[in-house]
Amino acid sequence: MTTDTITIPRWVDRHLHLRDGDMLEAVLPHTLSTQAAAAVIMGNLQHPNETSTIANTIAYRERIKALIPPGSDFNPIMTCYLTDEITREEVIRGFKEGIWRAVKLYLSLKDGSGGTSNSSYGVKDLRGRYPLFAAMEKEGIPLLGHFESVDPDTDEFDREMICLYLNVIPLHEAFPGLKIVFEHLTDSRAADFVVSAGPNVFATVTPHHLMINRNAMYNGGMNPIKYCRPVPKREEHRRRVRNIVTSGHPRFGAGSDSAPWDKAAKSRSTGCKGGIFNALAAPALYATVFDQDNAMEHFEPFMSRNFVEIYGAKPSNRTMTLIRKPYTIPAEFSTENGEVVEVFKGGETLPWKLVVR
Repeated sequence: MTTDTITIPRWVDRHLHLRDGDMLEAVLPHTLSTQAAAAVIMGNLQHPNETSTIANTIAYRERIKALIPPGSDFNPIMTCYLTDEITREEVIRGFKEGIWRAVKLYLSLKDGSGGTSNSSYGVKDLRGRYPLFAAMEKEGIPLLGHFESVDPDTDEFDREMICLYLNVIPLHEAFPGLKIVFEHLTDSRAADFVVSAGPNVFATVTPHHLMINRNAMYNGGMNPIKYCRPVPKREEHRRRVRNIVTSGHPRFGAGSDSAPWDKAAKSRSTGCKGGIFNALAAPALYATVFDQDNAMEHFEPFMSRNFVEIYGAKPSNRTMTLIRKPYTIPAEFSTENGEVVEVFKGGETLPWKLVVR
């Protein structure tokens, strides 16, 4: 299908990092500029209490809403940061009161080592949380998982695969009615699992994981702007995941995992922060992928419809339009306090551009 204009319901970003403070103020306008109707907000801030208690989650949501311009109907969908301590009663109450629409799982080791940024307070005893998962299955509360092994001896490029077999498959078998979202999926074996697992297993996929493989982290030497967690995989995995996504599978959806970091934190020689900021151009990036694969007929459901109802959302009754027109992505932007954030594919020109309203 060849077209020069595409109009779809405003999209839903099913995985977004907004951070807090000055960074929140700097990055939220970029998501709003992409005409997202809603976004599932990740709560791994500096401390899990920011989104692992009802009161603190309300406060964080209000800080977000205070920055949304009058007249905007953008909906920040809040998630509960799951710890070993939070009770199932608290989780269920937060869900029934409409504070949380899903539970976010980060795995962590007993010594506090986590698999990604600010995940050290995550779940250290997954089996110990099974009674909560049983309650979530009953109440229809989705579990959004950063599914990577945190064992330090696991090969970096196998973390998703190991977690799939050790944690995700047993979890799904124990609770087949539990809605599970395999977040920012990168491994073809995980993608094949989602395809075969049935109606309660879903996946979000980022634009960067659809566009780059692991070579991007090393082209021209170490390239930290392309470093994220989970790391991009070898080309055969990228291609398989992309084929499933652009084929129109209904349980795969857009989740940018846009994660801003100050350039200094992203480029330091040790302790480089993992995360890619793409919110500024996410719809155009996704459109480029579907167009390159001659699959624009599947673009709308991936962006705006697939499984949005599990987050308590519905397809927007307002639309957004992209046109086939060269668009050069800005290289970077700055926060009020002088932090500089580099943009994924900054300086490159895409064939698609979002029409500004």
